[in-house]
Amino acid sequence: MPADEAEVADHEAAIEQAYLLVEAAQGHNDAARVEAADRRARARGWDDVRLLLHFARSLACLEDGRDGTAHTDAMLDTAVLLGDTALLALAIAVKAARRATRRRTSTAGESAAALLVQAVVMLDDDDPATPVVHRAGALIEVACVAHELGFWELALDYYELTAQALAGEGGGRWAETVRRQWRVVAINSFDLALDWASCLAAIGEWDAAAARAGELLSAVGDPTDDAWPPVWVTQLHGSRHLLTALAGRAATPTEERIASLGAAISAARAGDADRAARLAEAATDDPGMPLPTCTQLLRLSLIAKRPGTNPTAIRYGDELARLRWNDRVDRMSGMRDAIAVERRRRDHEQLRRDLVVDELTGLANRRGYQAYLAAVDGTSYAVMMIDVDRFKAVNDNFGHDVGDVVLARLGHILSAHVRPTDLAARLGGDEFVVILADVQPEVPGARAQHILDAVRTHPWDEVADGLTISVSIGVHHGGRHELPALLNDADRSLYHAKRHGRGRASTQVSTVV
Repeated sequence: MPADEAEVADHEAAIEQAYLLVEAAQGHNDAARVEAADRRARARGWDDVRLLLHFARSLACLEDGRDGTAHTDAMLDTAVLLGDTALLALAIAVKAARRATRRRTSTAGESAAALLVQAVVMLDDDDPATPVVHRAGALIEVACVAHELGFWELALDYYELTAQALAGEGGGRWAETVRRQWRVVAINSFDLALDWASCLAAIGEWDAAAARAGELLSAVGDPTDDAWPPVWVTQLHGSRHLLTALAGRAATPTEERIASLGAAISAARAGDADRAARLAEAATDDPGMPLPTCTQLLRLSLIAKRPGTNPTAIRYGDELARLRWNDRVDRMSGMRDAIAVERRRRDHEQLRRDLVVDELTGLANRRGYQAYLAAVDGTSYAVMMIDVDRFKAVNDNFGHDVGDVVLARLGHILSAHVRPTDLAARLGGDEFVVILADVQPEVPGARAQHILDAVRTHPWDEVADGLTISVSIGVHHGGRHELPALLNDADRSLYHAKRHGRGRASTQVSTVV
């Protein structure tokens, strides 16, 4: 196997191991393996793997009741550097998830809902170069946060999007990780349906609860197999049993405490409040598996409605349940609106960017150049007019596709030699301009030489055998009020450089006014 193929294979194997450690962190964390994997990823420069290992550490902290903020912050910092939208969405969603778990005890910090909106809109971009397991991981985490915050419709949407992303990937390179992600989608979908149906039952909407439970039961059989962790099998079978009761169907045998709660739900559906209360109380506060919040509240509601309870107290509880439901519906509507607003904002920013950015080089286009000139407020400026030497011959001898690559690479070179306060723009064809703000007279000439050297030493033969590229640069420095004249003077200096041999800079300096 060639070295580069071996490197890719090693990297992909490290990604799969990282996702395995993420799963293991939720109950069976192996800190030593995580640290060993991190040392290897650091040595190989695999930042995406290190991000996932921070994810695993944050989950281990959550399991142990420790503060994992350092790891969620490291995830976000790494994702920003990588520029991968799926991993950035994952990092933001993880931060939102941690914020959501603290919302009952803390009001400081960023809003989990606001972070969720960012992650949702970010996942609108589907980069085909991103491994499917990264996108699926981000979609799952967004769904988890949406569920935790009561945005159940949104959570359902994102589990469905995850299923679409994973469809057809069962036998591919990521087969093992994909199978584990399918398990997560399955168990989380059952948990979501149980929470949702329980809430509907608690407000007396038994038909709607049955429809919600029955929809999942009809669509999904028993997805468990020997590869499932035993604790997950217990949880899914327990959730399935309770959903069967909520759907009004005959329940299958299960653990006694869950069977008692399922029987309580069936009794309540039949209108037998006394039996429902006794069975719900027998289920105890420890049912042997994690219960969704609304399922816990439904159990307490069934106990409270035993015959003899003050009718006013029952009515009070029912009103609170209805208010919680209405509040959830209102917040869900607000979340949809917030997502729509954020999408419009991003579309507007992208449109504005498209209007002022040259698509080929990533530099400002002529509109961006004019906008910069209209906004200048410094005291001194230097202007570089840049032209590719004999660019027509490049197109004629190597083809226009090669010519486009040359222009794109020149865009990267120029971008590397300007500050945020400066401007690099493509005016058209092979003509570029760089404007340096607030620079001393000796700086523009040195900067122009750096650009000449960067162009001369660039590996152009990687683009096409025998290709060499040089540029000529005209430079003029002066005051802000002279800027229109500086542009013309720099243009004249450019032609002076070309007449005297090309591949060089011609520099002039005016007194700063």
